[in-house]
Amino acid sequence: MSVIEITQLRLKGLTVDEPELLKSLSLVRGQLRTNSRFFSCIEDSSLIFIFGVWPSLDAHLEFLASPARDEVLGPQEDILDFRWTVHLELDSASLLLLDAPFIAIERLNVDPGHIVAYDGVIKEHVRHLQKTESLKVTHGWRCDMPTGSHELVILTSSGSTRPHFTFADERIVPSHDSNNKGAYQKISTHHAWNMERTRSDA
Repeated sequence: MSVIEITQLRLKGLTVDEPELLKSLSLVRGQLRTNSRFFSCIEDSSLIFIFGVWPSLDAHLEFLASPARDEVLGPQEDILDFRWTVHLELDSASLLLLDAPFIAIERLNVDPGHIVAYDGVIKEHVRHLQKTESLKVTHGWRCDMPTGSHELVILTSSGSTRPHFTFADERIVPSHDSNNKGAYQKISTHHAWNMERTRSDA
């Protein structure tokens, strides 16, 4: 099954507004044919996010372990430091979200004993956000986690930087679990703007 790769990188030696950055990212996109989108973090302009599509999780992992990895990505090592990567199955995350000017990326760790309950609550949270016309929301469980570990990723795209409630902000818990808010842990929440669109698109 096709997967979406979400990778966070930190800039070094240049800023997000320098043409060299987008030129380098676009060159790699063309070589890998991953239909990638590029976003710059609003909270920290030294961070960028790359969203790319791979035929399968194995296809991406095999590339990273191959000599082609150094050939394609090696030239970027002078300007980018790797931070983390997550993978979602493509049917759980729509590429249409990634064409928006702005996107929020929320990562949550969920206790193994609460997966079913939290999956239902997340879906209700998504339905609530989708009632707002300016927001498009999707979510999915990471497909690259070790056995026994479970991480949820929520993606919310919009046409403006107007804040919206994240799952963690709303402090939602399953009704039978109201005394156990430790069943999930927020890993991170970032807001980002599409580097191939202008910030005035909002």
